[in-house]
Amino acid sequence: MIESERDMTRSGEVPTVADVLRALATAVDARELSRVVAAAGLDDALDAAMDVFNVLAHLRRRERELSGLYATARELTMVRATDEVLQSIAERAQALVPSADACYIAVCEEDGSVTVRASVGLTSPTFKHINIRPGTAIAAVIARTGSPLWVRRYADSDLIVHDHRVDAALAEDELVSVLAVPLKIRGGLVGILYAANRFERPPSAEESVLLGAFADHAAIALENARLFGQLGVARRAAEEDAEAIRRSAELHDRLTQLVLQGASVNDVSREISVVFEGSARVLQPGTRELEQAITESRSSGHSVGTDDGYVTALGVGEARLGALVLRTRAPLHPSGVRDLERTAHILSLLVFCEQAIVEAEERMHGQLFRAVAADDPPGDHQRLLARARGVNLGGSFVTVFARRGSGSPLGLARALSSLARSQGGLGGEHGTGAGAFLPGTDAKEVARFVHGRLKRELGGELIVCAAKPERPTTPKSQMRLAERSAALLDSLGRADAAVSADELGVYSILVNPARSDDLATFLHATIGPLSEHDTTHGTALVDTVHAYFREGTNLARTARALYVHPNTVVKRLARVAGLLGDDWQSPDRALELHMALQLRSLADRL
Repeated sequence: MIESERDMTRSGEVPTVADVLRALATAVDARELSRVVAAAGLDDALDAAMDVFNVLAHLRRRERELSGLYATARELTMVRATDEVLQSIAERAQALVPSADACYIAVCEEDGSVTVRASVGLTSPTFKHINIRPGTAIAAVIARTGSPLWVRRYADSDLIVHDHRVDAALAEDELVSVLAVPLKIRGGLVGILYAANRFERPPSAEESVLLGAFADHAAIALENARLFGQLGVARRAAEEDAEAIRRSAELHDRLTQLVLQGASVNDVSREISVVFEGSARVLQPGTRELEQAITESRSSGHSVGTDDGYVTALGVGEARLGALVLRTRAPLHPSGVRDLERTAHILSLLVFCEQAIVEAEERMHGQLFRAVAADDPPGDHQRLLARARGVNLGGSFVTVFARRGSGSPLGLARALSSLARSQGGLGGEHGTGAGAFLPGTDAKEVARFVHGRLKRELGGELIVCAAKPERPTTPKSQMRLAERSAALLDSLGRADAAVSADELGVYSILVNPARSDDLATFLHATIGPLSEHDTTHGTALVDTVHAYFREGTNLARTARALYVHPNTVVKRLARVAGLLGDDWQSPDRALELHMALQLRSLADRL
């Protein structure tokens, strides 16, 4: 009863009908209202007054619930993070339906399952984050009908497909009855709001309506949080892209400036190391190192990760220019990898330009070498061209020729040409190998020097022969001497050697063009009669004697080597004795004949 009514009762005044109406409008206690009605003498109207009181009390409670609902919805719109929104939904649901022992919310996953993400009143750690498989539990019914569902006793319900994990979690939390309300956006289910009790308690109609209305607001808040999250991700991605573009532009400007200033590949590699906080180097074309990664990078057009960094194939069009290898302490961000690939493009152009310059210089150098090697002595024009390249053809030069049984002749020519340029000489492809004119006076020393350098660079077996300097300079003759010396060593079975022409001893008569008449005179004086008889009569006395000495003067082996009968060999040797004299097998004559036959055989092969 309000204070004025109490004062009125104490003073003995009789309440009026107006006092009863005021009590209906303000009283919150039915017993107080009964006293006022009785004091006013309106006992017959008590039931009607109580009906009005109950209606007004319901309206007041409904007003409070709606005020709370809209206040809660307004607060939800202020929350941006999805996890915070979910937890706030669970807490506000508990506040709107205080009779519920626990409120929790599950979010739909892409695979059709739902996962509990926030809760109030749950005690089971398992239940707080449980994932409910598609087609099971209350979630399956909600997904199918799109309507709220109340289950009187969950453990005994035959309305749902039970999942033993969910049943165990509910039992652990001692939950009995469950009310589930769908959260929907544009007709699609995004989650489910649950209000559960630990005893069998049906929700009132007002609670169901209130929770359903709240679920609509909660779904909007959840969708807003998701959209805000996507917007935040998009904004951060845009900021990262803008920053990546800025860094990429700065890197491009730095590298372009370096190239325009005449920087070399090594200079750019050092700058790449600084920019990416790692260690960068360039692998030459044809390298076997990281071959698989280089092939993969060339096929895909992108950088390929390795155990300690990245490999990016270098190339312009069809040209393969090696690879950029970057070692890093930590993996690069995707934008960093893109910057690395753009850097590789700039480096490819620089390598291509440097290679084009080198190849042009090699062509000019090779043309000059071939021109010098074709003349005795060099012409004035050749001397001028050589001097322009820092080569003085008027100095003392050792002529070198190199050949090998395997490997690319072009690779050998490039290696010897590069070595010659580094020593102030000329070099390039020549005949079956490569030749060079190197400053020096000691042919033997130069031959060993060249052999050692080429072996380290190319590997494999290698023959290097050198001819000492001559005055006047005769590059054509000296190159022929060095080349024939190498061919002689190859004929003698020496696949790996470094000698000067002077070290060939008696064999020098074969390779020195100046001694060609000496060779002819010696052969005529020793085996001339046999050669003339073979030419005139079509016999094979020279070959027979050669085979005879080669087989240790054994008649049977000689016959097998010549594919003739031993008697035929005897007859031929008798004819030899008639032409050369009976002492042709004496030690001195035999040595002389054997040497002549060996020189003749080698000369034929040269």
